[in-house]
Amino acid sequence: MTSATHQRDHVAGLLQIFSRKHVGALLRHFSESINAFENGDWEKCINKAGKFVEAALKALAVHANLTLPSAREFKVNKIVIQLGQLTPGQLHDSIRLLIPRNCVFVYDVASNRGSRHDSTDIDANKMDAIAVAQNIAWVLAEMIRLSHQGALQPDDAADVVEGLMEKRYPDIEEIAGRIYVNRDGLSARDVALLVLERRYPSRISRDELLLTLGRNGFTRNNALMALVRTKHFTDDDGQGNLLLRGNGRQTAAGLRAQGKM
Repeated sequence: MTSATHQRDHVAGLLQIFSRKHVGALLRHFSESINAFENGDWEKCINKAGKFVEAALKALAVHANLTLPSAREFKVNKIVIQLGQLTPGQLHDSIRLLIPRNCVFVYDVASNRGSRHDSTDIDANKMDAIAVAQNIAWVLAEMIRLSHQGALQPDDAADVVEGLMEKRYPDIEEIAGRIYVNRDGLSARDVALLVLERRYPSRISRDELLLTLGRNGFTRNNALMALVRTKHFTDDDGQGNLLLRGNGRQTAAGLRAQGKM
């Protein structure tokens, strides 16, 4: 049996105990959130994670025989409180407590960090997106594990989710902190921008960027020229540590939009 078949079987197990309607919704929102993360669209990533939370909690509520309110009256905190008030032992603690608490965190980020409301002082950012992407992955893995009634270990469930996410990152990989761009036809400048974007919001030193470009097949002269050509896209802290600016992130996103990534 292929790995893909194993993944389908494990995911299908969700339908054995959770509502098909809500499982379909949470899988769709999960996919869209992770895809947005890959494309650097932090706002969409966080927004879709919030939608994932709503679908996941609805699935838990139906499984717990709670009455779902209408869409207009649905409140995340209310469902979380109702799940927490269930008698200990009536349902697995992950359903009563752990998953709902995790969902509250994700929903709070989605509601208060600029992705669900017009905000003049807070913007959705990469760190927020990383946090919600990791948390919804844990929620999905835990729901898959529970759907197999103990026959699936936590690490195995995590592997299923990693398999679902694996194809999201076919073009850039990171091995022990070393970044590789697995696409032909990109210029040294393009690769430098993508590496800088991958590191954002952290800085990368000029020396490390030169080494990274060398690992990706460029000569030192080409790598040095790439640093010159990306200078107006970066902020230098005065010690040679570079941070990709907004115009650089926009240009890197444009590389993907143009089909170069």
